[in-house]
Amino acid sequence: MRRTILSLIILTSVFTFTGCFDSNDNADTTNRLKNFIVYKAPTFSISIPNQWQTIEPKDFTSNIPKETQIIFRDNIQNSTFTTNANVTKRILSRATNSLNYGKEIMAENKQTLLNFREISRDEDFNIAIGGQMQKSLFVLFEGKENEVEPTIRIAQTYAVNSSDAYTVTVAYLPDTSDLQAETSKNIVKSFKVE
Repeated sequence: MRRTILSLIILTSVFTFTGCFDSNDNADTTNRLKNFIVYKAPTFSISIPNQWQTIEPKDFTSNIPKETQIIFRDNIQNSTFTTNANVTKRILSRATNSLNYGKEIMAENKQTLLNFREISRDEDFNIAIGGQMQKSLFVLFEGKENEVEPTIRIAQTYAVNSSDAYTVTVAYLPDTSDLQAETSKNIVKSFKVE
């Protein structure tokens, strides 16, 4: 557990969204969400599978970066890496929007991760911030922290609300099931800034 959370936190401290599910098919959206619960914080909400564990700031160990707002972890443990999600928040010193912030973080990701490979990028991804839709970046990529760690696939998006910049990350093994991969993407896409 410690290694899994440590890997998650290292990734989030390096990377530092508000999304909607595709609205074209309401029945499909309902099916995808039926096993999800909504976690509400004072400034954001995110949907997670109802069986996942929530790790709140009061339970963080001292090695968790202060930017981390919340951590979620799949209840199905894996000896190599356990699927997990987190939300981080940075305070910006200059004005930017969600799309540009995402591009900046992705440039950092490319420089930081070993064997970095971008799988897909959606620059027309819309997120909800204070009830308004805003363009952001939804990216699927993979890489590893160092030579001995496994390659991890990451779904990530970004949301800027005034000077608050959020990064939503879900990390999972590339050989995970299609259902697990889709669940991971849906977690990221569900993020909203209140």
